[in-house]
Amino acid sequence: METKQKFLQLQFCTLLVVCTLLPDLGSLVGSLIGMPDFDIPVFCCQIIGIVGGGLALYSFYKTLGKELPVPFLGLAGGGLFIALLTLIPNTPMWLDYVSLIALLIAVFMAKGSLGIQWNNQGSQGAYFILLAILLHVYDSIGDNTLTAIAALLGLILYLVGLGKLKANLDADGAKGASRLKIAVILGIVAVVFGWIPLLGGIIAGILLIIGFIFEFLGYGSMKQSASLGADGQKGAGYLRNSMIVLLVGAFIDLFPLTGLIVGLISLVALWLVFKGWNLILLGMEVEKEAEIEN
Repeated sequence: METKQKFLQLQFCTLLVVCTLLPDLGSLVGSLIGMPDFDIPVFCCQIIGIVGGGLALYSFYKTLGKELPVPFLGLAGGGLFIALLTLIPNTPMWLDYVSLIALLIAVFMAKGSLGIQWNNQGSQGAYFILLAILLHVYDSIGDNTLTAIAALLGLILYLVGLGKLKANLDADGAKGASRLKIAVILGIVAVVFGWIPLLGGIIAGILLIIGFIFEFLGYGSMKQSASLGADGQKGAGYLRNSMIVLLVGAFIDLFPLTGLIVGLISLVALWLVFKGWNLILLGMEVEKEAEIEN
């Protein structure tokens, strides 16, 4: 089970670094005219991702040794190292793109390269959702066109994950997954309405509020699901807490000059999301192992 925990840490941290490397057109223009583009929350995310991903990769290297595929090790390790170099001021911008491409390929190669197999089919759904919510929550930190597109793709991946997850839950868990599905659909519709000037923004806001309620209720139902095990139920509690943190961030965001505070609050929510879905996935794996043994 420790191997799967390290795998989740590696994937989450690697994708987090990928998000920080997504180019921001506004920052690109600002750098060309000599304006600083340093963003503390994004910087913190990149450091956390590099350190967390690096530690997880080193753990796999110690465990697997020569069995660890060299191409994967080179892409993941090299991508993280180059991402670290990009933190040095005045480094060439093309390094960002090299690291971005290497890490994206590594994310897709990781499961096969590391020999990860899920005991429970629902665990794959929880894994998809973990990565999907990372893309969604990070948009409140990076907040540019490409992170917004990634967040929308994350919502679609969330729906795919929910389909796999729901089929492997008991009645309480399935009820929670259904509520989460409604929340995600409302979120996607809200994004579409958000592109419409004036009235569209109001409708999108209303849909997001309704979606927030369904998501909160969904996690509440999942807290009662025996198929998640004790760890998974605890994880659902972390996810409810992450929503409360995001709600506080949304309220603070109503005031001017609070972007840094909102970004750091979103970073806390991101940690709660990782902790929550990590526990749900591992809880399902433990329950399945116990079922197989009996």
